[in-house]
Amino acid sequence: MRIFKTIFASAMMAACGLTAFAQNPVADEEAQSLGYKPQPYGFVQVQGGINKVFSPGSKFAPTYSVAVGGMFTPIVGARLHVNGLETKNGFGSIVDQYKFKYITSDLDLMVNLVNIFSKKNRHPVDLFLIGGVGLDYAWNNKDFSKLTGMTEDISNAWGPNRTPRHSLLSHNLRVGLLADVNVAKHWSIGVEVDLNSLDDRFNSKYKNSDDWMFTAQLSVTYKFAFKKAPKPAPEPVVAAPVPVVPTKDVEKEVVKPALVIAEEPINETLFYQIRETDNAANKAAVVNKVAEWCKKYPNKTVSIDGYADKGTGNAKVNQDYALKRAENVAKALQEKGVPASQIKVSSHGDEIQPFADNDKNRCVIIVGK
Repeated sequence: MRIFKTIFASAMMAACGLTAFAQNPVADEEAQSLGYKPQPYGFVQVQGGINKVFSPGSKFAPTYSVAVGGMFTPIVGARLHVNGLETKNGFGSIVDQYKFKYITSDLDLMVNLVNIFSKKNRHPVDLFLIGGVGLDYAWNNKDFSKLTGMTEDISNAWGPNRTPRHSLLSHNLRVGLLADVNVAKHWSIGVEVDLNSLDDRFNSKYKNSDDWMFTAQLSVTYKFAFKKAPKPAPEPVVAAPVPVVPTKDVEKEVVKPALVIAEEPINETLFYQIRETDNAANKAAVVNKVAEWCKKYPNKTVSIDGYADKGTGNAKVNQDYALKRAENVAKALQEKGVPASQIKVSSHGDEIQPFADNDKNRCVIIVGK
């Protein structure tokens, strides 16, 4: 019992730690493609299957469950779960068996293991780690008295010193896994397997350690309370400049300036994959173009700014990735003959996101003017 509690507490602390450090934001593009935000949501759930107590002479028995809960983030959720019907037990030396009714009510923590390692928030199959605590109530154990030949109508292990008591209230600790298949926006079907730790007296036989009950159930879940997808940001509208029409008197006084060749600014962007710092697409062509511009305007400075997306990693890691990307571009320009004095390198990490699309923010932006 003590070992189980220690393992259970450690698992819950580890799950909470993962949810605290894992970055898994809901991408606007994903929500817009689905037409709704897949997280968070509420749900109701019904289940049916079998149970078995790990004890000599016990048999499989039917069991059913209902639950209501919700996923508060893409990773963490909770539910109120009620399970029960009956369980069948016996003795190795006695052919007949005894059965009694039971019901458990648990508050379960749900951790979506798939979303811990994925940037998306909706998948064909989700895998939930289940951990819960609650109470178990058992009753109607009269068959045990008849089976063991007792003259009194009692249930052996449910009364102190074998005094009559026809029901038992005890703890229930649970750990399990739920594999859930999303078949539609509001519906999913799944299989849940749980191990439940109950009082030693639960099966009316003492062994100086908790009784363990195994349950395996099929589930049907209805999901609701999805939020609407955010509307895409409108394109900025740039007003056309209003032409100034000079009067005739002004036209007479205007002196035509000498012909001046306007300098051409340059603005180029390189995009990178996750954890990539050097192999940006079209890098060679962009570096050649920027190097030619620098040679054409030797008195101008070119700014190389590195960025990282906010959807992955953390601030320190992203700062390093952004800096390495910018430095690699600067190094390539110097290899093309551009002096270091003409180059300015900056890293913005994930503090600035120049693009609405999360993946495009793994980039280097080169500006010369």
